[in-house]
Amino acid sequence: MKKYLILDFGKVLFYPVTGHWFITPLLIKIVDMDRINQEDLQKAMEKHNNILSSKITTEEEEYEMFYEFYRNVFKEIQYFIQDSDIRKIAYDITYHDEKYKMYDKVKEELEILSKKYTLLLLSDNWPCAIRILKNNEIYDYFEKIYISSIYGVQKKDKVFFDYPIDDYEIQKTEAIFVDDNEKLLDIAVQKGLEVRLMNREKEEINSKYKMINNLLEI
Repeated sequence: MKKYLILDFGKVLFYPVTGHWFITPLLIKIVDMDRINQEDLQKAMEKHNNILSSKITTEEEEYEMFYEFYRNVFKEIQYFIQDSDIRKIAYDITYHDEKYKMYDKVKEELEILSKKYTLLLLSDNWPCAIRILKNNEIYDYFEKIYISSIYGVQKKDKVFFDYPIDDYEIQKTEAIFVDDNEKLLDIAVQKGLEVRLMNREKEEINSKYKMINNLLEI
């Protein structure tokens, strides 16, 4: 019998309005994107992604982390930008909710599912996610929220899954994990969880996992 739903944040509940998690509307406004090679930018972000894996528990630490990240990224691609503008971008991604948008009917989906399951959130994310959940009035639907930066591990590290499993003594037949990343679903299966691949955009995807377009399809 299924008792628990463990949900991801990105592409399950929210999506980035620009289509990229780290390219915010303000960044596009400040930076001349036509002068930047997009492939080089992506490579630089991947190279310095380790900065975003820091263990942080406050939004103040998150702001400093993103400042360091963007400072290194722009230096890597040799794009000159004022330090004050880097700080504006870091502040924006940390403190402004508008960078993410909640999918339609998420609140209604959680309302229905919360009557049947214990809802848990397991997300590779930072402290700002907690504020965003509260501001969108869905925080209280979750029994517990696990944010990777607060624990100092990510889902790819596998041990992150052990926190909800151990906290709630979840048995192999008791929980469903929902994510948009097949590699993370692979790990969840290894941990004894049933899984669903979320495909909110209804893209043409071939997957070995059962695919859903909204949470009620669970």
